[in-house]
Amino acid sequence: MRRGPYLHEVLLGLFGVTLTLSLLFVAGPTAPESLQSLAAITAFVAGVGLMARRDGEAHVFRLRLLFAYAATFFLYAFVAKAVPALGLVPRDAVLLAADLWLFGTTPAAWLQRWSVPWVNEVFSASYLAFHAYLHLAMAWAVLGPRARAEPFFVQVFSAYALGLVGYYVMPAVGPTVAAPELFTTPVEGGLFTRLNAAVVAQGSSTYDLFPSLHTYITLVLLRHDRVHHPRRFRLMAPVAVAIIASTLMLRYHYAVDVLAAFVGFALFSALFPWATRFEREARSVTTEGVV
Repeated sequence: MRRGPYLHEVLLGLFGVTLTLSLLFVAGPTAPESLQSLAAITAFVAGVGLMARRDGEAHVFRLRLLFAYAATFFLYAFVAKAVPALGLVPRDAVLLAADLWLFGTTPAAWLQRWSVPWVNEVFSASYLAFHAYLHLAMAWAVLGPRARAEPFFVQVFSAYALGLVGYYVMPAVGPTVAAPELFTTPVEGGLFTRLNAAVVAQGSSTYDLFPSLHTYITLVLLRHDRVHHPRRFRLMAPVAVAIIASTLMLRYHYAVDVLAAFVGFALFSALFPWATRFEREARSVTTEGVV
């Protein structure tokens, strides 16, 4: 039986509380976004507390881990409402200027010279592969023993909690929306291109650029697999390269979004072992106190 919250629950909770307090202060206590955020964080804390008390029951730990996935999905989608409610404005000009300073252009515009249907099909399939990688790996983890499920969820959703912060620090809508004049050819292709465009249109949280979570979370998944699933790591490593390249080839990101993802991953990799060790020690002290 587990006593106390997981690391990712702490981080998601802190993120939710900070976001809610910000909305209450900026948008006001009667704003719909404030009420939605308050209801969501209350439900998350209450749900985690309830499932923690029932942790010894069969499969409750699986529901608890999936609850973090649901909370993360809400926090990601909620960006589209929370950013305007907080009075934040898109910072595309800053990101584009950074690309221009580093590369002389934004690589997404430079890469359009290879924007032909079959290339777009390959990279659209690659962009979709991120969702397959995340969800299939998550299913494999949660359907397995606890010792397999916990490391996956703690690592991946701790990373998500930290990555979402960037959407509020540097909200942006993307090069094709902010600077359409840079692109002279459309992204055309077949089934995968159309499917990917539909998924992005329906699933985007509008201001979800900085950092590129397709890059950041892919790297975190690889980090997990290198230790826990070496065979899957070897299989997915070349796919990961295509996933990261697709963020630029399909014009969803500025290059600095991708660079920020690598920097964020490096910081996460450095801090995560320390954070998990601190969390284990704190839980050990709490358990000894209870005993």
